[in-house]
Amino acid sequence: MKTIKKYFLPFMMLGILLIAVGCANSEETGNSSKGSELKVDKSKEAQENIQTVLGNMFTGPNGEQENMLESNGEMAENLTDYREEYFKPYVTDDFYENDIVKLSGGVRFLQAAHPNYMLKVEEVALEEDDKEGEYDFKMKVTYTNKENDESKTMDVEGMASTNEEGKVKDIRYINDEEFRDALRE
Repeated sequence: MKTIKKYFLPFMMLGILLIAVGCANSEETGNSSKGSELKVDKSKEAQENIQTVLGNMFTGPNGEQENMLESNGEMAENLTDYREEYFKPYVTDDFYENDIVKLSGGVRFLQAAHPNYMLKVEEVALEEDDKEGEYDFKMKVTYTNKENDESKTMDVEGMASTNEEGKVKDIRYINDEEFRDALRE
């Protein structure tokens, strides 16, 4: 009987140790699946933010936007309200201040289209880069001449970067000058 107790105790300790290790591994696996779900959610949010920002940059000018672009004295106040509503929730503070506000990034293409053209984003295709938070984009933008209702579509391509929160922190265009040139014709 003493011999059984002598060998039973180590086996029992080994069993408890194996159970503890097995439980710890299952908890880690559960956490990693939660982490990958969180990563997918952030990626989806980042893509939605990019699409929203690009859509806001390349759609219009509608009536409200035309009034904003034509109002000389009130343009600054109207523009501030417009930028805060259509861009600030989707971009980082640095991008908002440096590109949207200082460089008029939110309305640069609308200004190029006004008063002759109406812009409309038809499609935005995003492809995630190897680097996390980096996306290549290609969008189809239709520009319609207001005088003769003639429409043309052009691809606008570039790259967009997002931060850990999924907010846009940078947009770099590959062919934005070609697009602006087409609007000058």
